[in-house]
This record gives sequence, structure tokens and C-alpha cells, in this order.
Amino acid sequence: MALSQSHRGSTKEIDVDLLVFIERYANDLLKWDLISFFARNPDLYDTADNVAQYIGRNSRAVRPELGDLVLLGVLERDRLNGDHVYQLTQHSDLRKLALKFARHLGGPRRDVEHAPQFPAEVNA
Repeated sequence: MALSQSHRGSTKEIDVDLLVFIERYANDLLKWDLISFFARNPDLYDTADNVAQYIGRNSRAVRPELGDLVLLGVLERDRLNGDHVYQLTQHSDLRKLALKFARHLGGPRRDVEHAPQFPAEVNA
């Protein structure tokens, strides 16, 4: 759903769904960074320590935020070789909004050199 808003003679579209997504899920700078990182690398799954390193943050700060995003449904958490690994949700609506969020941010994609692919037995 989009609304038009007049601003100094020009018309801008407001994506209400995206605005609600940001207010609900990307409501602090660390969550903002985590969502944009996973949305820019949607096939990545990795540990909290590695994600923290990729985004230049402390893993002690990142872990609880990843847990919150799992509880909110934006990320999924699985176990691989005894470690928790995180990935962008497969839930269609939330995934689309996260990807749209990252597209609106612009800037270069933060690719991870060797993004691991989920083995079939982890996702089963």
C-alpha cells in the first residue's frame, strides 16, 4: 500500500508496509545493520561471531539482537556442527520486505567471500 504526499510541489510515494517493517523490526541501529546485512546477503547463514565481524560490531552486542530478530521472525536460527547459525527468514512476506528495505538503503552489497550454503540436513 502506498500513499502520496506532497512535499514542496513534488509528489513522493510512501510505502506504508516498508515503514511499518522499519518501525517494528529495524527499530535500533544494530537491528538496522543486521537486517540490511542479511537482506544484502540473503543466501548466507553464519554464526553470531562471524556476522559481528562482517558488520564490524562486538559479538556480545550482536548475539541478543540476533535472538530478538529470530523471535520476531525476520531471521531463522538452526544448529550446524554444534553452533547456532542465522539466516534471513524464508517467510515470504517478511523476506520480501527485508529485501525491499535493503534495496531502499542503496549502497554496495556487502558480499561475504565464501557464503556457506545450507546443507539439506540442516534445513530439513
